[in-house]
Amino acid sequence: MALRGIIFDKDGTLLDYYSVWAPVFRNSTDMILDRVGRSGDEQLRREILRMLGIGDDGVHAKGLVFDASKKVMLAKMWMFSKRWGISFRKLFGAFKEGYHGGRTYLESSLTQAEPAGNPKKLLSRLKDAGYAVGMVTSDTRKSTNMCLEILEISQYFDFISTFDDQYRNKPHPESLRAFCSRFSIEPSETAVVGDTVIDLIYGNRGKAGYNVAVMTGCGDHSRLSRHADVVYDTIDDLHNDIRIFPDSLEKSLHIS
Repeated sequence: MALRGIIFDKDGTLLDYYSVWAPVFRNSTDMILDRVGRSGDEQLRREILRMLGIGDDGVHAKGLVFDASKKVMLAKMWMFSKRWGISFRKLFGAFKEGYHGGRTYLESSLTQAEPAGNPKKLLSRLKDAGYAVGMVTSDTRKSTNMCLEILEISQYFDFISTFDDQYRNKPHPESLRAFCSRFSIEPSETAVVGDTVIDLIYGNRGKAGYNVAVMTGCGDHSRLSRHADVVYDTIDDLHNDIRIFPDSLEKSLHIS
């Protein structure tokens, strides 16, 4: 069945995850150390960042920020607190404070963010091809709008669902169903593009017709490939995907 709609994740898919969130998490981690009485403990700081999924020069694919459920996240934080002799209550409270407080650093981080590939070129081509284009992100509406403005791609989206909207968060497929309903298309006519296992589970639960993973987020090809129809380096590879752009095959056959 031909595809008529496409839904993108944001961070790690349209934006390079590390360039956006590493500075935010580093600032938040300093506050966490202070709250648990371990200010200046560089080894603990590195381990907290590693647990989250942030290394010195890239991401750790199994970090909590990429695909941990709430139950797994709490369990890992509890084990981490025991291993490091920290009160779980203080650690959990500090993480919550750091998550919300860290967003004050997000604006300056976004101004230095690196796009993953060339989203403007791809989105423009998708619109020219007649696609309904959506974005479903776990980020807030405020920072999502800020990101789209910085990348100058707001005008390409027909549907945006964020953390603070009415739909249940991924991997629940409620927003996918709402997208399809709004544009009178079937889930089987919709592609989902994301960088984490959660994005792909979201697509599979919503019965999306095509699930595409990109390596610009968690970067774990082995895990992504278990849930995706195809795994690409970046969104730029979609230009040559004959499911997304059937004319790519026609042009290829013509050239040959």
